[in-house]
Amino acid sequence: MIDQSFSARNFRRIYDLDRKNKGTLEVEYFPDAYKIRKKITMLKGFIYRLARRLRSGQISTAKFEEKKGKINEHIKLRKEQYNNEVNSKLKIIAQNVSIKGYALPLTLLPHQVKDKNVYSIGNSVEALFVSRQVKCILSSLYTIKSNNRDLIISRLSALAKEMSPKYIIRADVESFYESINHKSLLDMLHSSPKLSVPPRRVITQLIRKYQALTGLDKGVPRGVGISSYLSELYMSVVDDKIRALPDVTYYERFVDDLIVIFSPDKGGNTCNYLPQITSIINDRALCLNNKTKELDLFTQSNKSFEYLGYKFQLTAGGCSIKMSSNKFQKIRSRIDKTFDDYNQSFSKTPKRAVKNILLRMKFLTGNTRLYNSKSKAFVGIYFSNRFITDLSDLKGLDSYLSNKINGLQNQKLKKRIGRFSFSKGFEDKIFRKFSFIEFSDISKGWSHD
Repeated sequence: MIDQSFSARNFRRIYDLDRKNKGTLEVEYFPDAYKIRKKITMLKGFIYRLARRLRSGQISTAKFEEKKGKINEHIKLRKEQYNNEVNSKLKIIAQNVSIKGYALPLTLLPHQVKDKNVYSIGNSVEALFVSRQVKCILSSLYTIKSNNRDLIISRLSALAKEMSPKYIIRADVESFYESINHKSLLDMLHSSPKLSVPPRRVITQLIRKYQALTGLDKGVPRGVGISSYLSELYMSVVDDKIRALPDVTYYERFVDDLIVIFSPDKGGNTCNYLPQITSIINDRALCLNNKTKELDLFTQSNKSFEYLGYKFQLTAGGCSIKMSSNKFQKIRSRIDKTFDDYNQSFSKTPKRAVKNILLRMKFLTGNTRLYNSKSKAFVGIYFSNRFITDLSDLKGLDSYLSNKINGLQNQKLKKRIGRFSFSKGFEDKIFRKFSFIEFSDISKGWSHD
Protein backbone atom coordinates (compact mmCIF):
# COMPACT_ATOMS: atom_id res chain seq x y z
CA MET A 1 0.00 0.00 0.00
CA ILE A 2 1.43 3.35 -1.00
CA ASP A 3 1.76 6.23 1.44
CA GLN A 4 -1.34 8.37 0.76
CA SER A 5 -0.60 11.20 3.17
CA PHE A 6 -0.08 14.83 2.18
CA SER A 7 3.37 14.80 3.74
CA ALA A 8 6.52 16.75 2.94
CA ARG A 9 8.13 13.44 1.94
CA ASN A 10 5.45 12.72 -0.67
CA PHE A 11 5.54 16.30 -1.87
CA ARG A 12 9.32 16.00 -2.32
CA ARG A 13 8.74 13.00 -4.59
CA ILE A 14 6.33 15.11 -6.66
CA TYR A 15 8.85 17.96 -6.71
CA ASP A 16 11.70 15.72 -7.86
CA LEU A 17 9.55 14.15 -10.57
CA ASP A 18 8.64 17.61 -11.84
CA ARG A 19 12.33 18.51 -11.96
CA LYS A 20 13.10 15.29 -13.83
CA ASN A 21 10.39 16.07 -16.38
CA LYS A 22 11.67 19.65 -16.75
CA GLY A 23 8.56 21.14 -15.19
CA THR A 24 8.21 24.64 -13.77
CA LEU A 25 7.58 23.99 -10.06
CA GLU A 26 11.06 25.03 -9.00
CA VAL A 27 11.19 28.23 -11.04
CA GLU A 28 7.67 29.38 -10.19
CA TYR A 29 7.32 28.36 -6.54
CA PHE A 30 10.85 27.78 -5.21
CA PRO A 31 12.86 30.78 -6.51
CA ASP A 32 15.47 30.66 -3.73
CA ALA A 33 16.14 26.97 -4.41
CA TYR A 34 16.37 27.73 -8.12
CA LYS A 35 19.04 30.38 -7.47
CA ILE A 36 21.05 27.89 -5.42
CA ARG A 37 20.83 25.26 -8.16
CA LYS A 38 22.07 27.77 -10.72
CA LYS A 39 25.10 28.35 -8.49
CA ILE A 40 25.68 24.58 -8.37
CA THR A 41 25.54 24.50 -12.17
CA MET A 42 28.05 27.35 -12.29
CA LEU A 43 30.42 25.47 -9.96
CA LYS A 44 30.19 22.35 -12.13
CA GLY A 45 31.05 24.58 -15.07
CA PHE A 46 34.26 25.60 -13.30
CA ILE A 47 35.26 21.93 -13.07
CA TYR A 48 34.51 21.45 -16.76
CA ARG A 49 36.70 24.41 -17.68
CA LEU A 50 39.48 23.15 -15.40
CA ALA A 51 39.32 19.78 -17.16
CA ARG A 52 39.77 21.54 -20.50
CA ARG A 53 42.83 23.37 -19.15
CA LEU A 54 44.19 20.05 -17.88
CA ARG A 55 43.76 18.41 -21.29
CA SER A 56 45.48 21.33 -23.00
CA GLY A 57 48.41 21.17 -20.56
CA GLN A 58 47.75 24.56 -18.98
CA ILE A 59 47.62 23.11 -15.45
CA SER A 60 49.08 20.03 -13.79
CA THR A 61 47.10 17.02 -12.63
CA ALA A 62 47.92 17.85 -9.01
CA LYS A 63 46.65 21.42 -9.40
CA PHE A 64 43.52 20.15 -11.16
CA GLU A 65 42.73 17.67 -8.37
CA GLU A 66 43.34 20.32 -5.71
CA LYS A 67 40.99 22.86 -7.30
CA LYS A 68 38.44 20.20 -8.18
CA GLY A 69 38.36 19.03 -4.56
CA LYS A 70 37.71 22.54 -3.26
CA ILE A 71 34.94 23.14 -5.81
CA ASN A 72 33.32 19.80 -4.95
CA GLU A 73 33.27 20.83 -1.29
CA HIS A 74 31.40 23.98 -2.30
CA ILE A 75 29.02 21.92 -4.45
CA LYS A 76 28.32 19.60 -1.51
CA LEU A 77 27.50 22.56 0.73
CA ARG A 78 25.29 24.11 -1.94
CA LYS A 79 23.41 20.82 -2.39
CA GLU A 80 22.75 20.64 1.34
CA GLN A 81 21.59 24.24 1.24
CA TYR A 82 19.35 23.43 -1.75
CA ASN A 83 17.74 20.41 -0.09
CA ASN A 84 17.20 22.30 3.16
CA GLU A 85 15.52 25.15 1.27
CA VAL A 86 13.21 22.82 -0.68
CA ASN A 87 12.38 20.56 2.26
CA SER A 88 11.64 23.44 4.64
CA LYS A 89 9.20 24.96 2.17
CA LEU A 90 7.57 21.59 1.48
CA LYS A 91 7.18 21.10 5.22
CA ILE A 92 5.28 24.40 5.47
CA ILE A 93 3.08 23.40 2.52
CA ALA A 94 2.34 20.03 4.15
CA GLN A 95 1.42 21.77 7.42
CA ASN A 96 -0.91 24.18 5.60
CA VAL A 97 -2.87 21.40 3.89
CA SER A 98 -3.03 19.30 7.06
CA ILE A 99 -5.05 21.97 8.88
CA LYS A 100 -8.55 20.76 9.69
CA GLY A 101 -11.03 21.88 7.07
CA TYR A 102 -8.52 22.35 4.26
CA ALA A 103 -10.12 21.84 0.85
CA LEU A 104 -9.11 22.49 -2.71
CA PRO A 105 -10.58 25.79 -3.95
CA LEU A 106 -12.92 25.61 -6.93
CA THR A 107 -14.06 28.48 -9.12
CA LEU A 108 -15.99 28.77 -12.35
CA LEU A 109 -13.89 30.39 -15.07
CA PRO A 110 -15.45 33.25 -17.09
CA HIS A 111 -14.95 31.53 -20.46
CA GLN A 112 -16.31 28.28 -21.88
CA VAL A 113 -14.60 25.62 -23.97
CA LYS A 114 -16.77 24.13 -26.72
CA ASP A 115 -19.87 25.48 -24.97
CA LYS A 116 -18.97 23.73 -21.70
CA ASN A 117 -18.23 25.41 -18.36
CA VAL A 118 -14.62 25.18 -17.21
CA TYR A 119 -13.38 25.30 -13.61
CA SER A 120 -10.11 25.94 -11.81
CA ILE A 121 -8.54 25.06 -8.46
CA GLY A 122 -6.32 28.12 -8.74
CA ASN A 123 -2.54 28.23 -8.84
CA SER A 124 -1.58 28.17 -5.17
CA VAL A 125 1.34 25.90 -4.38
CA GLU A 126 -0.79 24.01 -1.83
CA ALA A 127 -3.52 23.20 -4.36
CA LEU A 128 -0.93 22.14 -6.90
CA PHE A 129 0.78 19.62 -4.61
CA VAL A 130 -2.46 18.23 -3.18
CA SER A 131 -3.94 17.81 -6.64
CA ARG A 132 -0.86 16.01 -7.94
CA GLN A 133 -0.72 13.75 -4.90
CA VAL A 134 -4.39 12.78 -5.32
CA LYS A 135 -3.83 12.02 -9.01
CA CYS A 136 -0.79 9.92 -8.14
CA ILE A 137 -2.78 7.98 -5.53
CA LEU A 138 -5.72 7.30 -7.86
CA SER A 139 -3.40 6.28 -10.68
CA SER A 140 -1.49 3.85 -8.45
CA LEU A 141 -4.44 2.32 -6.62
CA TYR A 142 -6.79 1.87 -9.55
CA THR A 143 -4.27 1.45 -12.39
CA ILE A 144 -5.57 4.56 -14.12
CA LYS A 145 -3.56 5.61 -17.14
CA SER A 146 -4.40 7.90 -20.00
CA ASN A 147 -4.81 6.08 -23.30
CA ASN A 148 -2.38 6.87 -26.07
CA ARG A 149 -4.10 8.17 -29.22
CA ASP A 150 -1.40 6.88 -31.55
CA LEU A 151 -1.43 3.42 -30.00
CA ILE A 152 -5.23 3.23 -30.32
CA ILE A 153 -5.18 4.30 -33.98
CA SER A 154 -2.31 1.92 -34.74
CA ARG A 155 -4.24 -1.05 -33.34
CA LEU A 156 -7.50 0.04 -34.92
CA SER A 157 -5.97 0.52 -38.36
CA ALA A 158 -4.47 -2.99 -38.24
CA LEU A 159 -7.84 -4.49 -37.28
CA ALA A 160 -9.72 -2.45 -39.88
CA LYS A 161 -7.43 -3.73 -42.63
CA GLU A 162 -8.23 -7.35 -41.80
CA MET A 163 -10.61 -8.84 -44.36
CA SER A 164 -12.70 -10.82 -41.86
CA PRO A 165 -16.36 -9.70 -41.55
CA LYS A 166 -17.09 -7.60 -38.51
CA TYR A 167 -19.66 -5.34 -36.91
CA ILE A 168 -18.42 -1.96 -35.69
CA ILE A 169 -20.08 0.48 -33.31
CA ARG A 170 -18.68 3.99 -32.93
CA ALA A 171 -20.27 6.07 -30.17
CA ASP A 172 -19.81 9.13 -27.95
CA VAL A 173 -21.01 9.60 -24.38
CA GLU A 174 -23.23 12.68 -24.18
CA SER A 175 -21.85 15.48 -21.91
CA PHE A 176 -19.52 12.99 -20.29
CA TYR A 177 -17.96 15.07 -17.49
CA GLU A 178 -21.25 16.79 -16.70
CA SER A 179 -23.17 13.50 -16.38
CA ILE A 180 -21.10 11.52 -13.86
CA ASN A 181 -23.39 10.62 -10.97
CA HIS A 182 -22.04 11.88 -7.64
CA LYS A 183 -23.57 9.16 -5.49
CA SER A 184 -22.25 6.35 -7.67
CA LEU A 185 -18.79 7.92 -7.84
CA LEU A 186 -18.54 8.61 -4.11
CA ASP A 187 -19.92 5.15 -3.29
CA MET A 188 -17.06 3.66 -5.33
CA LEU A 189 -14.51 5.71 -3.41
CA HIS A 190 -15.98 5.32 0.06
CA SER A 191 -16.53 1.57 -0.28
CA SER A 192 -12.99 0.97 -1.49
CA PRO A 193 -10.58 -0.29 1.19
CA LYS A 194 -7.71 0.97 -0.96
CA LEU A 195 -8.32 4.70 -0.56
CA SER A 196 -7.33 6.31 2.75
CA VAL A 197 -9.14 9.17 4.48
CA PRO A 198 -7.02 12.19 3.39
CA PRO A 199 -7.41 11.81 -0.41
CA ARG A 200 -11.00 10.61 -0.05
CA ARG A 201 -11.84 13.73 1.97
CA VAL A 202 -10.24 16.05 -0.61
CA ILE A 203 -12.18 14.41 -3.46
CA THR A 204 -15.46 14.47 -1.55
CA GLN A 205 -15.04 18.16 -0.69
CA LEU A 206 -14.24 18.94 -4.33
CA ILE A 207 -17.45 17.23 -5.45
CA ARG A 208 -19.45 19.10 -2.78
CA LYS A 209 -18.04 22.42 -3.98
CA TYR A 210 -18.99 21.51 -7.53
CA GLN A 211 -22.50 20.73 -6.29
CA ALA A 212 -22.69 24.12 -4.60
CA LEU A 213 -21.58 25.93 -7.76
CA THR A 214 -23.87 24.06 -10.16
CA GLY A 215 -26.81 23.04 -7.98
CA LEU A 216 -26.55 19.56 -9.50
CA ASP A 217 -25.91 16.11 -8.08
CA LYS A 218 -23.91 15.00 -11.10
CA GLY A 219 -20.79 16.03 -12.95
CA VAL A 220 -17.10 16.63 -12.27
CA PRO A 221 -15.39 19.97 -12.96
CA ARG A 222 -13.86 20.32 -16.42
CA GLY A 223 -10.40 21.85 -16.37
CA VAL A 224 -9.42 20.26 -13.06
CA GLY A 225 -6.82 17.52 -13.43
CA ILE A 226 -8.35 15.25 -10.80
CA SER A 227 -11.57 15.07 -12.82
CA SER A 228 -9.98 13.06 -15.64
CA TYR A 229 -8.85 10.45 -13.10
CA LEU A 230 -12.26 10.34 -11.45
CA SER A 231 -13.98 9.96 -14.82
CA GLU A 232 -11.68 7.09 -15.77
CA LEU A 233 -12.41 5.37 -12.47
CA TYR A 234 -16.15 5.90 -12.99
CA MET A 235 -16.02 4.48 -16.52
CA SER A 236 -13.96 1.43 -15.55
CA VAL A 237 -17.22 -0.38 -14.74
CA VAL A 238 -18.50 0.36 -18.26
CA ASP A 239 -15.21 -0.75 -19.82
CA ASP A 240 -15.26 -4.10 -18.02
CA LYS A 241 -18.87 -4.82 -18.97
CA ILE A 242 -18.46 -3.96 -22.66
CA ARG A 243 -15.28 -6.03 -22.96
CA ALA A 244 -17.17 -8.98 -21.45
CA LEU A 245 -19.95 -8.88 -24.08
CA PRO A 246 -20.14 -11.92 -26.39
CA ASP A 247 -18.35 -11.60 -29.76
CA VAL A 248 -16.35 -8.48 -28.76
CA THR A 249 -12.88 -8.74 -30.29
CA TYR A 250 -11.80 -5.13 -29.76
CA TYR A 251 -12.90 -2.31 -27.48
CA GLU A 252 -11.28 1.03 -26.86
CA ARG A 253 -12.33 4.26 -25.23
CA PHE A 254 -10.59 7.61 -25.36
CA VAL A 255 -12.31 9.77 -22.72
CA ASP A 256 -15.89 9.75 -24.08
CA ASP A 257 -15.22 8.27 -27.55
CA LEU A 258 -15.98 4.55 -27.82
CA ILE A 259 -15.19 2.05 -30.56
CA VAL A 260 -16.37 -1.57 -30.33
CA ILE A 261 -15.67 -4.31 -32.88
CA PHE A 262 -17.73 -7.50 -32.83
CA SER A 263 -16.76 -10.62 -34.79
CA PRO A 264 -19.77 -12.95 -34.60
CA ASP A 265 -20.19 -16.25 -36.38
CA LYS A 266 -21.58 -15.94 -39.88
CA GLY A 267 -25.29 -15.32 -39.71
CA GLY A 268 -25.08 -14.38 -36.03
CA ASN A 269 -27.58 -11.98 -34.49
CA THR A 270 -26.11 -8.46 -34.58
CA CYS A 271 -29.24 -6.46 -33.76
CA ASN A 272 -28.66 -6.70 -29.99
CA TYR A 273 -25.16 -5.23 -29.96
CA LEU A 274 -26.07 -1.54 -29.74
CA PRO A 275 -28.94 -2.09 -27.24
CA GLN A 276 -26.51 -4.00 -25.01
CA ILE A 277 -23.96 -1.19 -25.09
CA THR A 278 -26.67 1.44 -24.57
CA SER A 279 -27.97 -0.49 -21.56
CA ILE A 280 -24.50 -0.64 -19.98
CA ILE A 281 -24.04 3.10 -20.52
CA ASN A 282 -27.51 3.91 -19.15
CA ASP A 283 -26.94 1.77 -16.06
CA ARG A 284 -24.13 4.19 -15.22
CA ALA A 285 -26.56 7.14 -15.53
CA LEU A 286 -24.95 8.13 -18.84
CA CYS A 287 -26.29 8.44 -22.39
CA LEU A 288 -24.92 8.01 -25.90
CA ASN A 289 -25.30 11.02 -28.15
CA ASN A 290 -26.84 11.07 -31.61
CA LYS A 291 -23.48 10.56 -33.36
CA THR A 292 -23.59 6.81 -32.70
CA LYS A 293 -22.80 4.86 -35.86
CA GLU A 294 -23.20 1.16 -36.68
CA LEU A 295 -21.30 -0.53 -39.50
CA ASP A 296 -22.44 -3.99 -40.55
CA LEU A 297 -19.62 -5.33 -42.73
CA PHE A 298 -21.46 -8.61 -43.18
CA THR A 299 -24.01 -7.02 -45.50
CA GLN A 300 -21.98 -4.23 -47.10
CA SER A 301 -18.24 -3.73 -47.47
CA ASN A 302 -18.11 -0.03 -48.43
CA LYS A 303 -18.46 1.75 -45.11
CA SER A 304 -16.68 4.53 -43.26
CA PHE A 305 -16.38 5.86 -39.73
CA GLU A 306 -14.36 8.56 -37.98
CA TYR A 307 -12.42 8.15 -34.77
CA LEU A 308 -9.87 10.33 -32.97
CA GLY A 309 -9.18 12.60 -35.92
CA TYR A 310 -9.10 9.95 -38.65
CA LYS A 311 -11.59 8.68 -41.22
CA PHE A 312 -11.49 4.94 -41.88
CA GLN A 313 -12.83 4.02 -45.32
CA LEU A 314 -13.58 0.28 -45.41
CA THR A 315 -13.91 -1.47 -48.76
CA ALA A 316 -13.79 -5.00 -50.10
CA GLY A 317 -10.13 -4.40 -50.88
CA GLY A 318 -9.15 -3.30 -47.38
CA CYS A 319 -9.03 -0.01 -45.50
CA SER A 320 -7.78 3.47 -46.37
CA ILE A 321 -7.27 6.18 -43.77
CA LYS A 322 -7.80 9.91 -44.26
CA MET A 323 -8.18 12.95 -42.01
CA SER A 324 -11.49 13.25 -40.22
CA SER A 325 -13.89 15.83 -41.64
CA ASN A 326 -13.45 18.04 -38.57
CA LYS A 327 -9.65 17.99 -38.80
CA PHE A 328 -9.72 18.78 -42.51
CA GLN A 329 -12.13 21.68 -41.98
CA LYS A 330 -10.07 22.97 -39.05
CA ILE A 331 -6.97 23.26 -41.23
CA ARG A 332 -8.96 24.98 -43.99
CA SER A 333 -10.36 27.35 -41.38
CA ARG A 334 -6.84 28.17 -40.19
CA ILE A 335 -5.79 28.90 -43.76
CA ASP A 336 -8.80 31.24 -44.09
CA LYS A 337 -8.00 33.00 -40.82
CA THR A 338 -4.35 33.38 -41.78
CA PHE A 339 -5.18 35.06 -45.09
CA ASP A 340 -8.01 37.13 -43.58
CA ASP A 341 -5.66 38.43 -40.90
CA TYR A 342 -3.08 39.31 -43.56
CA ASN A 343 -5.63 41.20 -45.67
CA GLN A 344 -6.95 43.13 -42.65
CA SER A 345 -3.55 44.13 -41.25
CA PHE A 346 -1.47 44.71 -44.39
CA SER A 347 -2.53 48.34 -44.89
CA LYS A 348 -1.52 49.31 -41.33
CA THR A 349 1.49 47.07 -40.66
CA PRO A 350 2.65 45.53 -43.97
CA LYS A 351 5.92 44.07 -42.68
CA ARG A 352 4.26 42.40 -39.71
CA ALA A 353 1.42 41.14 -41.91
CA VAL A 354 3.88 39.49 -44.31
CA LYS A 355 5.88 38.03 -41.43
CA ASN A 356 2.78 36.51 -39.79
CA ILE A 357 1.31 34.95 -42.92
CA LEU A 358 4.65 33.31 -43.75
CA LEU A 359 5.12 32.15 -40.17
CA ARG A 360 1.66 30.60 -39.92
CA MET A 361 1.79 28.85 -43.28
CA LYS A 362 5.26 27.58 -42.45
CA PHE A 363 3.80 26.11 -39.26
CA LEU A 364 0.67 24.65 -40.90
CA THR A 365 2.56 22.87 -43.68
CA GLY A 366 5.46 21.57 -41.59
CA ASN A 367 6.31 19.82 -38.35
CA THR A 368 7.87 21.01 -35.11
CA ARG A 369 8.34 20.22 -31.45
CA LEU A 370 6.46 21.93 -28.65
CA TYR A 371 9.45 22.62 -26.40
CA ASN A 372 7.41 24.67 -23.94
CA SER A 373 4.72 22.03 -23.42
CA LYS A 374 4.84 19.37 -20.70
CA SER A 375 4.91 16.56 -23.25
CA LYS A 376 7.57 18.13 -25.52
CA ALA A 377 5.50 16.52 -28.27
CA PHE A 378 6.18 16.52 -31.99
CA VAL A 379 3.28 18.04 -33.89
CA GLY A 380 2.52 19.06 -37.44
CA ILE A 381 1.07 17.92 -40.73
CA TYR A 382 2.87 14.56 -40.48
CA PHE A 383 3.08 13.94 -36.74
CA SER A 384 -0.59 14.81 -36.20
CA ASN A 385 -1.71 12.67 -39.16
CA ARG A 386 0.89 9.92 -39.32
CA PHE A 387 -1.60 7.09 -39.95
CA ILE A 388 -3.02 8.57 -43.15
CA THR A 389 -2.75 6.23 -46.15
CA ASP A 390 -4.89 8.26 -48.56
CA LEU A 391 -3.22 11.61 -49.30
CA SER A 392 -6.14 13.11 -51.23
CA ASP A 393 -7.01 15.45 -48.35
CA LEU A 394 -3.48 16.83 -48.33
CA LYS A 395 -3.62 17.42 -52.07
CA GLY A 396 -6.99 19.09 -51.54
CA LEU A 397 -5.43 21.42 -48.97
CA ASP A 398 -2.64 22.24 -51.42
CA SER A 399 -5.24 23.17 -54.04
CA TYR A 400 -7.15 25.26 -51.52
CA LEU A 401 -3.95 27.05 -50.51
CA SER A 402 -3.09 27.63 -54.18
CA ASN A 403 -6.44 29.35 -54.74
CA LYS A 404 -5.81 31.57 -51.73
CA ILE A 405 -2.35 32.47 -53.02
CA ASN A 406 -3.81 33.48 -56.39
CA GLY A 407 -5.82 36.16 -54.60
CA LEU A 408 -2.69 37.92 -53.32
CA GLN A 409 -1.38 41.06 -55.03
CA ASN A 410 2.21 40.83 -53.78
CA GLN A 411 4.05 38.72 -56.39
CA LYS A 412 7.09 38.13 -54.19
CA LEU A 413 4.88 36.93 -51.34
CA LYS A 414 2.91 34.67 -53.71
CA LYS A 415 6.15 33.00 -54.73
CA ARG A 416 7.33 32.51 -51.15
CA ILE A 417 4.04 31.02 -49.90
CA GLY A 418 3.83 28.93 -53.07
CA ARG A 419 6.83 26.94 -51.84
CA PHE A 420 4.80 25.59 -48.94
CA SER A 421 2.96 22.30 -49.44
CA PHE A 422 0.91 20.11 -47.12
CA SER A 423 1.71 17.02 -49.20
CA LYS A 424 5.47 17.66 -49.12
CA GLY A 425 5.37 18.53 -45.43
CA PHE A 426 3.74 15.16 -44.78
CA GLU A 427 5.69 12.94 -47.17
CA ASP A 428 9.10 14.51 -46.48
CA LYS A 429 8.39 15.06 -42.76
CA ILE A 430 9.68 18.62 -43.14
CA PHE A 431 10.79 19.87 -39.72
CA ARG A 432 10.90 23.54 -38.74
CA LYS A 433 11.92 25.31 -35.54
CA PHE A 434 10.04 28.20 -33.96
CA SER A 435 10.95 30.47 -31.07
CA PHE A 436 8.66 31.04 -28.10
CA ILE A 437 7.71 34.47 -29.48
CA GLU A 438 6.96 32.94 -32.89
CA PHE A 439 4.73 30.31 -31.27
CA SER A 440 2.86 33.11 -29.54
CA ASP A 441 2.37 35.00 -32.83
CA ILE A 442 1.19 31.81 -34.55
CA SER A 443 -1.36 30.88 -31.90
CA LYS A 444 -2.85 34.39 -31.70
CA GLY A 445 -4.34 33.91 -35.15
CA TRP A 446 -6.24 30.79 -34.06
CA SER A 447 -7.10 31.61 -30.47
CA HIS A 448 -10.81 30.84 -30.92
CA ASP A 449 -10.81 27.74 -33.15
